[in-house]
Amino acid sequence: MSSNPMRCTLIGGAVVALALITSPAAMAAEVPDPAAATAAPIVVSQASAPSTNAKAAGPVVDEFPAYQQGVRKAAAEGPEALRRYTWRTRMIYNFYYNDFAPKE
Repeated sequence: MSSNPMRCTLIGGAVVALALITSPAAMAAEVPDPAAATAAPIVVSQASAPSTNAKAAGPVVDEFPAYQQGVRKAAAEGPEALRRYTWRTRMIYNFYYNDFAPKE
């Protein structure tokens, strides 16, 4: 153990904490390189062109909620597939066979 006690540890700790807090903010506030501002814009080559169809003008709205996608697919495959799906996912979704069974 040292015979010299450490003095001003609270002030020193506050200075270190302030330096750690302000250093990321100072890095984020740096001025961007002027050469990068004059560079050509980045173009994504795999982006699809915007559609000009009149039908595609509005947002796409699904008829059923997204969480029912699997049960609706199973119902379209047939009653046995629906029964197996509802049994397999009974503790997750709590679907009932009669809610999605094809009406006769």
